[in-house]
Amino acid sequence: MKLYFYRGVRPNFGDELNWWMWPKIFGDVFDQSAENLFLGIGSILFSDHPKEMRKIVFGSGYGGYTSPPVIDKKWDVRFLRGKFTAKALGLDDGLAVGDSAILLRSVVDYAAPHKKVHKFSYMPHWESAEIGLWKDVCELIGINYIDPCGEIEFVLKEILSSETVITEAMHGAIVSDALRVPWIAAKPIHESHRAKWDDWASVLDLKIRMEPILPSGLLELLISKIGQRGFISSKLQFHGKSLNGIRHDAFVIRAAEQLQKVARTMPQLSPEAAIQRAHQRMLDEVDRLRRDYPELHCQQ
Repeated sequence: MKLYFYRGVRPNFGDELNWWMWPKIFGDVFDQSAENLFLGIGSILFSDHPKEMRKIVFGSGYGGYTSPPVIDKKWDVRFLRGKFTAKALGLDDGLAVGDSAILLRSVVDYAAPHKKVHKFSYMPHWESAEIGLWKDVCELIGINYIDPCGEIEFVLKEILSSETVITEAMHGAIVSDALRVPWIAAKPIHESHRAKWDDWASVLDLKIRMEPILPSGLLELLISKIGQRGFISSKLQFHGKSLNGIRHDAFVIRAAEQLQKVARTMPQLSPEAAIQRAHQRMLDEVDRLRRDYPELHCQQ
């Protein structure tokens, strides 16, 4: 069975959870098989997956970045990230269970006592981390910076050692919520990253309050206006270091002041009953998938 997930210019936390978590649940079963494609964490439901392969959907979402796939007999949809995804794919919203990163509850000892080293931590979206100055912003106001492209175990440790996680990265919120660490949603600077938050929240009796943040540098401001991709965007990013040097302190100070305001807002958590319900349904699907696919029986 082949494990598929998105990997951009740099590995990022939400997508890299796939290679870290799934072997802990199913064992050493993933290879380059051309028969079955396993789709887990991420907005990875699109139309250009190989038509001849069976696509096993296990908590994935539709992000709106591409056209939605046409679901035929080659799609084995076990459960979806949320109701927005179900609607986009023309499927029953009873398949909307939650983002499969919630299964971290089965492999991370989140209930054990964890020393809270950081009052607040901030995790930007990985694209914002790439083009922005968020480490400088956090250092200015004494908020712990979590690199969304950091090693999985280090990021998990940073989340668990925080009293509150402020996050522009959706999986910063999803993982914090699953591990019962209060979080504050920072409204993604890039509009294309916003809708999928509501998809995840739709199955957890959760209404997300998104707090606005400000671009941390000139490059981030420009990219937020024209989008992350395209010829002009690529040119701007090529000159990113020099652009971010223009009025560096002014951008960092304004972003820091706004982040301080965000830190004074009320953090969120999904209801305990909702997260337990989603987790149990996922565990039921894990068992059902093992029964249906013999290669998944070799759990470590």
